[in-house]
Amino acid sequence: MEESILLEKNNGIAQIYLNEPESLNALSSNLKGNLMKIVNELEFDPNIKVIILAGKGRAFCTGGDIKGMAEAEGFSPALIKQKMDLSSSIIERLRKMPKVIISAIHGYAAGAGFSLALASDLIVAEENTKLILSFKNVGLTPDLGIHYHLPRIVGEWKAKEWIWKGMKITVEEAVKYGFSMEIVPKGQQIDKAVELANEICEGPFQALVYSKLIINQSAQFKFEDILAKENEIHTILRGTEDHREGINAFLEKRKPVFTGN
Repeated sequence: MEESILLEKNNGIAQIYLNEPESLNALSSNLKGNLMKIVNELEFDPNIKVIILAGKGRAFCTGGDIKGMAEAEGFSPALIKQKMDLSSSIIERLRKMPKVIISAIHGYAAGAGFSLALASDLIVAEENTKLILSFKNVGLTPDLGIHYHLPRIVGEWKAKEWIWKGMKITVEEAVKYGFSMEIVPKGQQIDKAVELANEICEGPFQALVYSKLIINQSAQFKFEDILAKENEIHTILRGTEDHREGINAFLEKRKPVFTGN
């Protein structure tokens, strides 16, 4: 039996592949449990700076495991809460961990799979990838952060409309509504994600990650709190090797060589 999650590590980049292609990488309990284990492992791996999240087969991820929901024990409130807590923990971990997360999506990013992509820091999409919200078809509301992310991208009215109608749009259409993602020709999403990951790894990594953490927490803070956080982090970064290298490179009129330290 193949592993439900595949992991590759190379030059500071970890590539995670959802690997249940027969179900279009629907988020089964097995897949989610193994994904959480890998995310936990990578969070505390000092050699990994960027995580690329992708899917094997014909789709990135088609969301919840409907067949699993249909099982008798799938209607147990205690079990449902346990499974939802695990799913939510994955989303929270991706947003809070001091790594850069790139989702490389193709085929379909549906339901919770769409949520998974939105929890990342950057999205690279194969052309004609479909983004789908069909929770209404199974009598549910969207989950895993959709009600947080979607209104911030397209506004409250459009978010309600898409949820109520069951949104199904291409990534090309999504960009017109304010989604920020890089669209590439068929089969090139992984290569482009790796290219972006290498660029990030070569940059002043601590500075980049601190910006991620501030932005992802900005909705919780007042303006003066953000100013204070920026000042605190600026003071920390002034003591890094990368800052000194940046200053020296500026004075010497050359390109800086950052190490992430």
